[in-house]
Amino acid sequence: MGGPTLSQTTVLLKDAIVLDYLPVEMNADASPRVERCDLLLQEGRIAERGVGLTAPAGAGVRDLGGRVVMPGHVNGHHHLYSALAPGMPPPVNTPRSFQDVLTEIWWKLDRALDAESIYYSAVAGAWDSLRCGTTLVFDHHSSLTAVGDSLDHVERGLRDAGVRGALCYETTDRGGPGSRDMCLEENRRYLAKIRDNTSAGVPWFRGLVGAHAGFTLENQTLEHLSEICDEFGVGLHTHLCEGNTDRELCRERGWPDPVSRFDGFGLIRKGSLFAHGTDLTPLELRLIGERGSWLVHNGRSNMNNGVGRAPVDRFPDNACFGTDGLDGNMWGEMRTTFFRGNETGRGSLGFAGSLQFWIGGYRLAREIFGEPFGSLDVGAPADLVICNDAHKSPLSEDNWLSLMLFGFHPWDVREVWVDGAQRYVYGDAAPYDGVACRAAARRIWDRMAKI
Repeated sequence: MGGPTLSQTTVLLKDAIVLDYLPVEMNADASPRVERCDLLLQEGRIAERGVGLTAPAGAGVRDLGGRVVMPGHVNGHHHLYSALAPGMPPPVNTPRSFQDVLTEIWWKLDRALDAESIYYSAVAGAWDSLRCGTTLVFDHHSSLTAVGDSLDHVERGLRDAGVRGALCYETTDRGGPGSRDMCLEENRRYLAKIRDNTSAGVPWFRGLVGAHAGFTLENQTLEHLSEICDEFGVGLHTHLCEGNTDRELCRERGWPDPVSRFDGFGLIRKGSLFAHGTDLTPLELRLIGERGSWLVHNGRSNMNNGVGRAPVDRFPDNACFGTDGLDGNMWGEMRTTFFRGNETGRGSLGFAGSLQFWIGGYRLAREIFGEPFGSLDVGAPADLVICNDAHKSPLSEDNWLSLMLFGFHPWDVREVWVDGAQRYVYGDAAPYDGVACRAAARRIWDRMAKI
């Protein structure tokens, strides 16, 4: 199969009901608005916006007839390498704890991956994301027996699907010092590649420094991670206090608690992403906020792994949603967290928290990519979702969040555009060979059974 479908370089979208979350100014506060207008897409950006726009010579013209258009969604923490896991045989030893889930499932899966299955996992997971309206993914990759160039395979899968990505490799000491050094080098290699890419336009990819979790990282490794962050001027992307395992194992090994330990190595810094945070104290949450780091809430994954409910009502301002490898459905992630909070009374997330976390994904993307994601005003990236014409309720500035929580679903996604080009239309064939992808999945499962 080929890559994503491309459209004209210049396209005029007529008569759209446009939902914006943020102004185009990079550091502006949230100011969601709804406007019926036209959008001119040119060279990957919104070139003009207004009523009654005239198409330039040679431009394509699409009359949307009042369909809803909104910025593409952002996934703040994903594991595309797990995309081929659904359907795999259950582990021989039934997991009884979160640590068992790691050792019996995910740490076997990442050892079973090869270059081809890394690619198929990435392209299939990215395609799943795109069909849900997600156009930018912060991916956290691991493939412990196929480390070198693995982020290039992930990048190729994302590009073939038409999805932007912020990539990193999950450094860990569980494979020994030689394996650890390969993980560090893959992060460094990819960051150097991104740094040297001077192509014009909105960047498709950015890099962070990846690490698994504090309890699998020796002090020397944390020192190396901090050095790479300093060298490239980026943050760390890691798991933090995903349940009480992180804290308990750090204490067993005579280390400080995870937040204090990371902070001691200068890793709780601006631009760092910490996923989960179910076992964080109020003082730790405040420190993360003061340092300008990000917390990414993965509610459905927390429920699935039984690691507890994160204190989302006390998360700092820099907070957003992620899916932790389950899928790319950000609407589903937000509404499940909202519903879960309401299960025993009016919940801890609420409408205000939903607004903060949803828009937080775009603020994170702005910080890491340096581009005004979350806006469809002039100058913003032309990454957008066009809904079908069957939405049941009128959209306004007063009810857009309610519709996100109760009204919009992946089946409402008619088209997805990234970088000013049409990447998906409902019903499109996948951009990969399904037979080969299923064969790769079976190969992974067979290898896992032998580990």
